[in-house]
Formats: sequence, C-alpha cells, structure tokens
Amino acid sequence: MDIFLLGTGTAIPIKQHSPAGLVVIADRMRLLFDIGPGTLGRLEQAGISYDQIDRLFLTHFHPDHTLDLATLLLVFNHAPGASRTRPFTITSCFGIEDFLQRMYQLYPDLSPMEYEMRVHQVRQDEFSIGKIKILSAPTGHTPDSVAYRLEVAGHSMVYSGDAAPHGELAQLAEGADLLICECSFPSGWETEDHLNADSVSRIASQAGVKSLVITHCYPPALAVDLIGQIRGHYSGEVQLAIDGLHLSLS
Repeated sequence: MDIFLLGTGTAIPIKQHSPAGLVVIADRMRLLFDIGPGTLGRLEQAGISYDQIDRLFLTHFHPDHTLDLATLLLVFNHAPGASRTRPFTITSCFGIEDFLQRMYQLYPDLSPMEYEMRVHQVRQDEFSIGKIKILSAPTGHTPDSVAYRLEVAGHSMVYSGDAAPHGELAQLAEGADLLICECSFPSGWETEDHLNADSVSRIASQAGVKSLVITHCYPPALAVDLIGQIRGHYSGEVQLAIDGLHLSLS
C-alpha cells in the first residue's frame, strides 16, 4: 500500500500545507481521498494523472476538502481528446447526491456527458473493492462526516478527514498500522468540532496504532512543538505531514 499525501493543511494558505487530499495505491487501484483546491495539480506532481483515479472518497463537504471536484468533473467532460467514458464512483458521507445536483446547477458543464456517475453513501459501513477491505465510521466533525479504514495484504491505514473528540475514530483505528489524523490545534485549545494535540494523542493511544501522521494543522498548532505535545501521551511513532510525503505499508 503506497500513500501519497497531496495536501496536508487547511484552507489557510501555508507553505507545504495545502488543502486536503491523499492518494492510496493498492491492489492496482488508485483511490483518492478528499479533493481540496489544487489537488489535481499536486496529483500530477506526484506522477499520477487525474484520469488514473479509480474512485474518489469524500469525508465531508467543506470547501477545503471538495473544491477541486468541480475541476475534476470539468476535465472529465472537456479534456481535448481525452474525455472520460468509463464510470466514475464517489464514495461519500450522506448528502453526496444533493451536493452533486447543486454543483450541476451552478456549473452545468460539470454534469456527466459520456460517462456514468455512481455514488455510494456510507456512515458506519464495511465493503470491499477488489482485495481492499474498507470500513467507515462517523467522526463528529459534521453530522455526516466519516473517516475511512483500508485493509489489504495484512496492513491497515486510517484517514480521519476532519474529526471531533466525540466521534468514533478510536474504534475505527483500533490496531491500525497507520493513522493519518487531523490535529487542528495545540494542547489545551478548546474545540468541539476538531481535534487538538490532547485528543489526538488519546485517540492514538486508545486505538493502539503503530504509527501516527498528523495533518490539517492551523497556524497555532504549527507554532508549537506539536509532536512533543502528542508524545506526552502516545508512545508510538509520530510525524508531521507535509505536502508530497510518500508513505508505504508493505
């Protein structure tokens, strides 16, 4: 399983921390998780063409996780000599059908022309794509937001998207090899719809994950020793993600 972190930040422009997006390559498939603004350009920089993406997974609908979906659908229809013809599937939290219809109303050129759009709504679900087992669970960031867990060839990773302390991320991540987790704020920062260093370390420790990679850090989190704060309560490996980080589970 190869993981390319395309965007590891928030909507706030920060060098090496662009809005959310990551690609997982496993079982000969390329799966894109979230598609914040600029994701398609960073995808190309990682050596992966937009037309190679087999499936898109959305954690929730906030702009820093979805804005480049409009760009993707535009090029699916209008890339000269390369418009998409094979079906495209979006796995998402609930509300994706309405979200797409509103996009089509705002930008009529995005409505599929030569391909079939398929949607798959999830909350607390389990399914497979080829040899990849995928589980989802609510995160509490929004009423419908979800995180995803992938298991293949004896390895597992979890991507939190945006999460809140009262979500079910710890249960989803139990025993995972890798947790890619948002850490929006430093230790002690009051927040109900995001995680801070305290809640991230508790979740990682409770879940017993082997390795933790933190993303989606706002400027106050990047201004402190965030890794040190997390290590105060979590004894596994911790790494601060930057755009372009390549990880491998094999």
